[in-house]
Amino acid sequence: MIRPGGRGRVLQATVEEHELAFVDGGPVLRDGGQTQGLRLCAAPDKERYLYKRYRPETKAELRIDPLLRMIRWRRELPEGERRELDARCAWPIAAVGTAAEVHGVLVRLADDTMFERRTSRTGAIVEAPRHLDELTRSPERAQRISTHFEIKKAYYEPPYKLAVLGELLETINWLHEHGWAVGDLQLRNAVFTIEPRPRTYLLDCDSCVPLNGPGPMPPVDPEQWKRPVEQQGAPFDAKSDYYKFAWAVIRCVQETVETWRPDRAVLCAVMRSDLADTLIECGRTLPPAGTREQLREAAAVWPRLVIGNRLFINADQYTRMPWPVGHSAMPPAGVQTSGPATVQKPPPVPARQGSGWAIAAVVAILLVILIVFGMWPK
Repeated sequence: MIRPGGRGRVLQATVEEHELAFVDGGPVLRDGGQTQGLRLCAAPDKERYLYKRYRPETKAELRIDPLLRMIRWRRELPEGERRELDARCAWPIAAVGTAAEVHGVLVRLADDTMFERRTSRTGAIVEAPRHLDELTRSPERAQRISTHFEIKKAYYEPPYKLAVLGELLETINWLHEHGWAVGDLQLRNAVFTIEPRPRTYLLDCDSCVPLNGPGPMPPVDPEQWKRPVEQQGAPFDAKSDYYKFAWAVIRCVQETVETWRPDRAVLCAVMRSDLADTLIECGRTLPPAGTREQLREAAAVWPRLVIGNRLFINADQYTRMPWPVGHSAMPPAGVQTSGPATVQKPPPVPARQGSGWAIAAVVAILLVILIVFGMWPK
């Protein structure tokens, strides 16, 4: 976040729109489902924030008192926990408007590492946020995007996918421990970086819900992130977060944001089979017993499997197995996985030069033995 020189007055829980000084330029940001404008501005405290202005239909459904309680909750956190929240989440800092009518909220912008440089069709260089749905790209699609936009890295191998999702899960668990559910959890609602290490930043946090009461927004799910029929319309909670997180993992590993069919063999290529089964069960219905502990363990392990540019997986056969750069967990087009009970092995690491000569030498020795001992068929 950019900090202009000098400090202004203390930022109140509500500020009027005329008190904001809007800033030209900055990254390219698209409006979301709740917003009709995202603009950088300087607030009365001389800090720069992102002003998220609500659509009229969002304002009509907004519960102002829960929003103001959310803002006050952050302010009342101990300093260390408030810093932790701000590092993980675009939490509402202040409401824009009055206690009777709110037009939008101020949030902190993700740091520079979570934006990537792209070349537009006109040749202009722009900064665009790196959303988690980029983890669903296949190598082929990533290559096309890299060529079109001149992006340095467009494909993220499975260890990167899981490391980033592990960091997202840490944020989800942190919020649960502090009394909040994410609610509107989907891949477009978080951005990430892998430099210098995998990290995530959760967006649209005004959709978060206290675990003991209503949140500012009604519980609405996009079509691709709808809960099972029997849970639709129910309040968001930890169970709905684990359900959506399971589908985030499945869709990133299987490299499609649209699938509703988990492929166990593909998942088991990059993680332990018991964890794959838990994620599949989470995506089917209510989380099974022990889900929290299993997912907490995964969140601790996955980020440690990316060491600089060296990538590893943790599967049934391997505690730490190297993963080749550029390889997907998905089988090549036209190749079917071998069924739900079969664990697919990870792609082989390319053999060293000269290994073909070693195999030929072994075969020649075996032929000599067969001839010498008269075992060769006549």
